[in-house]
Amino acid sequence: MLVGAKGRMATMVSLQRRSWTSWGSIMPLSLTIPPAQWSAMRECLETGGLREIGGWLAAEQLAPGKFELVGFTVDLAVGTYNRFASLPTTHGAQLDGILAANADRSGRVDYLGEWHSHPTFPPAPSEIDLAAMTKMVEESGPSFATLLIVRLLGAAVLQATLTTFQRGLPPEQGQLIIDHDRQAPVLFGLDVNTKNGRQS
Repeated sequence: MLVGAKGRMATMVSLQRRSWTSWGSIMPLSLTIPPAQWSAMRECLETGGLREIGGWLAAEQLAPGKFELVGFTVDLAVGTYNRFASLPTTHGAQLDGILAANADRSGRVDYLGEWHSHPTFPPAPSEIDLAAMTKMVEESGPSFATLLIVRLLGAAVLQATLTTFQRGLPPEQGQLIIDHDRQAPVLFGLDVNTKNGRQS
């Protein structure tokens, strides 16, 4: 469950995207997570254990509606078993570092949205999650954003959902593509047969 949205929205005003535009509702937004990012996130989830952890996502736009994760921020200290606070003071500095490291891709790498874990609950957005993300895209900052919720089942399976938010439109499922070493299976959403992604 994501909390602390008010402070995050104030920070989002400074994250106006220079080159990205809304992708429209014709196709779902897709996010690919490459092997290095998958491994880093899995390590964070193992460290977080039964506490919710999370942060912000930074991605490169490959084509309209198609993004690849290039980095993410993380706070391993503030979460509880059912709450995570996305604090701008923590994540803003980390995001600045990610953007600086990708300065050669200026205009193609930017803030994409939020992520957090549900270690003790299914990885479905709560009403609070949906309200916070909707308010952000409707009232401040970027006109669209994603919410990635992940759950590590043991050390072998990642269960995940990707929800996209666009100004003036209802939330919808995005397509999550995880490119990994194939040593661990991935379940998308609550049912591997959903349109939320594809088995990789």
